[in-house]
Amino acid sequence: MVSKTKNFTSKMSNCNILYLELQFFVLLCSFSLRCNAVQSDIDCLMSIKEWLEDPLKMLNSTWKFDNQTEGFVCRFTGIQCWHPEEDKVLSISLSDMGLKGKFPRGIKNCTSLTNLDLSRNELYGTLPSDISKLIGFTVMVDLSSNQFSGVIPSNIANCTFLNSLKLDHNKLEGPIPPEIGSLGRLKTFNVANNMLTGPVPRFINGTFPTEIYANNTGLCGPPLKLCVVERVVNHHVQFVCGFVTGWSLFTLLGIYLFFFGLPGVKKMLLLIKKRTKVMMIDGNEWPQGEEVNNGPKILKLEKIVTRMSFMELSKATSNFSQDNEIGNGMMGKVYKALVPNGFTVAIKRLHVSEDLEEEFVSEITTLGSLRHPNLVSLIGFCSERDERLLVYKYMPNGNLHEWLHSTDDKARLLDFTLRLKIIVGVAKALDWLHDGPIIHVVHSNISTQCILLDENFDPKLSNFWEATLAKTNDIDSNLSLLPIFESLDFTTYKKDVYRFGVVLLELLTGKESYELSCSSLNLSSSSFASPLDVDKLLLGQGYDNMVMQLLELASNCMKFIPDQRPTMQQVYQTVTAIARVHDQTGDPEKQLHLI
Repeated sequence: MVSKTKNFTSKMSNCNILYLELQFFVLLCSFSLRCNAVQSDIDCLMSIKEWLEDPLKMLNSTWKFDNQTEGFVCRFTGIQCWHPEEDKVLSISLSDMGLKGKFPRGIKNCTSLTNLDLSRNELYGTLPSDISKLIGFTVMVDLSSNQFSGVIPSNIANCTFLNSLKLDHNKLEGPIPPEIGSLGRLKTFNVANNMLTGPVPRFINGTFPTEIYANNTGLCGPPLKLCVVERVVNHHVQFVCGFVTGWSLFTLLGIYLFFFGLPGVKKMLLLIKKRTKVMMIDGNEWPQGEEVNNGPKILKLEKIVTRMSFMELSKATSNFSQDNEIGNGMMGKVYKALVPNGFTVAIKRLHVSEDLEEEFVSEITTLGSLRHPNLVSLIGFCSERDERLLVYKYMPNGNLHEWLHSTDDKARLLDFTLRLKIIVGVAKALDWLHDGPIIHVVHSNISTQCILLDENFDPKLSNFWEATLAKTNDIDSNLSLLPIFESLDFTTYKKDVYRFGVVLLELLTGKESYELSCSSLNLSSSSFASPLDVDKLLLGQGYDNMVMQLLELASNCMKFIPDQRPTMQQVYQTVTAIARVHDQTGDPEKQLHLI
């Protein structure tokens, strides 16, 4: 009797401990939802809402902060995030919403912001003199059609990433800061319909048409009329400078001819030629401030993805130091780097080869124009001299192949729940690519090497070198400029289905892709695969029936005749159905939460 009482007491004690642990887990999950949110971005949007008057109630309808689940701000009107499930604000677009007030200084807390559009509202007051501290990493800024007054702050020239700056249709006055001319990436600039005066900037990267200065009667200088001071002194200065220069050159030439003859003249010309400042990169001299290629192709690519300079990428990687190298593939080496806005990125430096130019363009035009939770984000590119670089969002967990095949310890961490999560994400991405609303895409080279994993093991497809694209009726105008589209037949789509089947088998068997085929695993028979073929880590965990269903799906995907394979839509429907069964029978702490 005493023994039974002790056992009962022990069991009750264990139950209490389990109950306390469960309570702690629920509390931890609740806490982590709040902690994982990027609080500074939430504070940023809260301050904007509090700062600006919203008479049309455009913000009040969706900008609600009472239910702060992860990614909730990404559903706000006019907000776009880097990822739909994390509160890092990428773009704020509040155009034509009837908003009133001064420039919202709280916007500085949106530290990941690249695009800002507050145009066609009723904003007033002066632009902040320290504006670069508020929006220092923005690529596009549109403050047009408001009532901003005062001068344009020269500090805006410190926003060195600007590609587009629109300040037209305001009440700005005074000169245009000449420092703006140093913005080497600026492709769109407009200050028309203000009250500006003085000379216009001299841009280091070309000129802009006269229309961008329209209805500012006090502006002057090329491409507008010459400024008054220039007219008065222009001829005199030209005469004096020309006379002094000519006389100096004539004297020097006479001296060299007298003492050294014609060879001396050549040496002298080489000596007086202006030297270009250089820095050493990989043992080679790289001119600072060198004119980079601005051909038609590059200008078209800039409309899709932000262009970055070779110098800044070299600096971010410590001159492409081996210490920062995280990968080395057929196309080139990959480096981990921290860019100025605080983001960790992966920089792929392609091998110097003309043969890779087509793949380089394909990656930008395809991945740069697509946005999906299961595609890796392409942030920027660089094309200078023979250098071709691509900048992606960094994926801390590397690629799927490393986890499956590098060490047993890594493979052991990929339990059935994680593998199923990866299967669902990849299928979802391929289904979306095949039937996308803008373009239809066939990846053509799906493998475990091109499936990257973020910090939550969410899969991200990468490496669109060999992708094939087809137009839809709603094709983006920027993409339509590029001759990259082909006609996709039924068989082309089925290539991705087959490769997905191979990836599925790798996840279920733990074997390398070259070891897999339908015949080697006897997948065409009614028994599908024997337990010996399945990864031992997946068996005996209560998921054997689901594993067999996925093996059957792999068999269908890898059928020899393409017409007999399912579509990716059918594949996605199948894996989500299996995942829902897992959600009902699996560990409640590891739910997939399918949408």
